[in-house]
Amino acid sequence: MIGHLVRGAGVAVLLMAATRIGVAQQAPDYSIDRFYTLPSLIGTEPRGMTWSPDGRTLAFLWNNEGMPFLDVFVARVVAGQPLRPERVTRLPRPDIPATPGPSYDAQRTAIAAELDEGVRSISWHPDGRRLLYAAQGGLWFVTPGETPVRAVVPPGAVQRPTFDPSGARVAFVRDGDLWVAALRGDTLSAPQRLTTLARTGVGVEEFTWAPDGQSLAIIETDRTPIRTRLIPDYLPDEVVASPVRRALPGEPSEHRRLGLVAHTGGTPRWLDLGGEPTDIVFSYAFSPRGESLLVDKSDVFVKDRRLFAADVATGTTRLLVREQEANNVSAEWRAAWAPDGRSVYFTSDRALDYHVWQIDVAGGAARAITSGPWAVFGFTVTPRGLIVVGNEGRAEERHVYRVPLRGGAPVRVSVRPGTHTPVVSPNGQLAAVLFSSDTVPPDLFVTDLAVARASTASEQRVTVSPRPEFAAYQWPVPRYVTFTSRADGATLHGRLLLPPNYTPGRRWPVVLGSIYSNTVRNQWGGRNSHPLWGFDRVLLEKGYVVFALDVAGSSGHGTAFRRRIRLDYGGIDVEDIHSGVEWLVAQGIADEKRVGIWGSSYGGLLTSMSLFTKPGVYRAGIAAAPATNVFHALTGEQRVMDTPQLRPAEYARASSSTKAAGLKDALMLVHGMRDVVVLYRDSVWLLQYLMQLGRDAELVTLPDAPHGWDLGPRYQTRYAFERMLDFFDRHLAPSGTPPR
Repeated sequence: MIGHLVRGAGVAVLLMAATRIGVAQQAPDYSIDRFYTLPSLIGTEPRGMTWSPDGRTLAFLWNNEGMPFLDVFVARVVAGQPLRPERVTRLPRPDIPATPGPSYDAQRTAIAAELDEGVRSISWHPDGRRLLYAAQGGLWFVTPGETPVRAVVPPGAVQRPTFDPSGARVAFVRDGDLWVAALRGDTLSAPQRLTTLARTGVGVEEFTWAPDGQSLAIIETDRTPIRTRLIPDYLPDEVVASPVRRALPGEPSEHRRLGLVAHTGGTPRWLDLGGEPTDIVFSYAFSPRGESLLVDKSDVFVKDRRLFAADVATGTTRLLVREQEANNVSAEWRAAWAPDGRSVYFTSDRALDYHVWQIDVAGGAARAITSGPWAVFGFTVTPRGLIVVGNEGRAEERHVYRVPLRGGAPVRVSVRPGTHTPVVSPNGQLAAVLFSSDTVPPDLFVTDLAVARASTASEQRVTVSPRPEFAAYQWPVPRYVTFTSRADGATLHGRLLLPPNYTPGRRWPVVLGSIYSNTVRNQWGGRNSHPLWGFDRVLLEKGYVVFALDVAGSSGHGTAFRRRIRLDYGGIDVEDIHSGVEWLVAQGIADEKRVGIWGSSYGGLLTSMSLFTKPGVYRAGIAAAPATNVFHALTGEQRVMDTPQLRPAEYARASSSTKAAGLKDALMLVHGMRDVVVLYRDSVWLLQYLMQLGRDAELVTLPDAPHGWDLGPRYQTRYAFERMLDFFDRHLAPSGTPPR
């Protein structure tokens, strides 16, 4: 069946080769302006992949012109034919003005146009013929090749639309409650409200249908225990202060409860799972026949994990697994039913690292399905076996493996080095794989999971997202290196990028960053949750060496490596970074007088702490959205730090603001005023304190930016990155002249 895939992949290669010839005469523009301007040079990443019930047609959201507005596409798997994406919807796209007007309203309109992502979600009707998608606040039906039909009309934005197993009804969340509408042809009846839970701060967060379609499991979230704080907004004509529910460590967090509600509505029947109201429900799922509900939950500190099977008829629960570990700091947990419903698969790091385990519902000890000195990052249960994502062999890789249901040696089915994220078809034969690597931006492939072993014959490319001129650019291939921590001898992993004109024998200015956990990955942009690919490439073009490393707490290097961070933000992780500097100097790569560092959020904590506690190691640092006061962190940080009431000394030690007097080198702060994750006031307070101490620092304020200051409109990203480049150029002088 899969033989046609080689021909399809060849077509894509030939097209790109032809494109390369066409643009060879135009010199590539290695600038912030080009890298962060629409249409995007690297194109638009496909998302929302979902298979038809028969596993023969893939639907996904994409824009084939490098713009952010998404439409629905499908690709049909037909033996002997190449996969070609077919556009199903053509929604009207808002115009993005080249220059917005000077008024506040004109600016908001321009920003909204750029950030409009079009279609929000898609799902297949069980008949496999039609698709339901959410857009413009409503629901629409579309059959490929036909005109879309509006199914639900606003008011009220529709979230998580989901068919019942028969396809006769659609459930969705609107205004905090669960609604259901009956399907008649391609239209839906007037929606019926199933719950009346919604009020300020309270509402349905998630839900799932039972296999028989007679009930739904729901999670209600109650945020009313959380304190309300005011975030000032200086952009409107009059300054306003917006109330935001935002808990600090040690304060009450949201409450959740899991219940069952009939498809006709009524009062939910809440399950008694014990524990505290603040416990986190990581996953829940009906058994194949619907008689039980699997629930994976933990306390807010992730120190006491419990895996339950709840009887749907009676509400009674059976505890399957309990893992209590006082030093645990992470919760990369997955849990799923076996195809026969008699056992459960779950991930646990009770041994060397996260692996898949299995336990019978009737009782008994858990048994390992995968094992070894590598990590599992996710799995899918299929009738043919488990499809596992892991890094066996190379820590920076994420490959797809096939594992028998009862365990055994994993068989790799992904082909090329990089990061593979699969969405498996219902029958377990194919996977839609989002793939990227150090030199290949994200694109969509289809992989045959039934092949004996990985080969180019087992996959076919579906999308080609980069713009034609992308082929003219050079993207240096990183070196993945290991070295030893100066603090405790742990093995550290680094990602080293050398400038195109690099020659051994001379020492180069170095920028360490973006400093964070989980940055050493063979994927586009390294830490691809932020658009750092362009910023890093400009640094390289200017003559900087760019270096990232996985600090303590990072995944994929073993349970013990993660737990090194326990109660030690700004301690062992800062020593790991210093170890990277010493390795670069020892290798003859870094000019030790021209080392810079930068990071955002937790990376801002690491940057500021590195400058405050290690003067002279770094000549300049940029702390963006920096978590300089851990007392003001999110409650999620309690996984590492406990509460400040229990650990006041540790919180003070981890707050870089307490070490500000140690600043001797150049510091820039970058912060968005709309940030509710790391409060802008913390950077203002730190700058005020540094001024009082007689220390010098720069503050770049982004008036309209939230915490993800580089993920918003591109004018904002360009502005921030240009300021950062100028700062490093002033202090590290990549041309070789002495720094100012």
